[in-house]
Amino acid sequence: MADLKWRPQALKDLEAIEAYYEDVAPEYAAIFVGSVFEKAEQLKEMPRLGRKVPEIGDQAIRELIHRGYRIMYVVDTDVEAVEVLTILHSSRHFGGADVGDDE
Repeated sequence: MADLKWRPQALKDLEAIEAYYEDVAPEYAAIFVGSVFEKAEQLKEMPRLGRKVPEIGDQAIRELIHRGYRIMYVVDTDVEAVEVLTILHSSRHFGGADVGDDE
């Protein structure tokens, strides 16, 4: 079983998404956040569950698509770990260079 970690950027992304839903659909905000955590939990058992991020082309950097959002993560097979890098809406442009950069 792989260890699952969350980068600060991914948690910030999730907080921003939750804040958006709290404004437009308050009853859905917590449900959505919980569903993202549940989806990511699957990576403990199946780290390569998602597809390779097309813009990057590295087999270690992958993504799960969940309700219109891209949950991007990196798989480190040397230490059996998965780290969630960022979460963004699939309609947003993604350049690839700043995946998981912490500010």
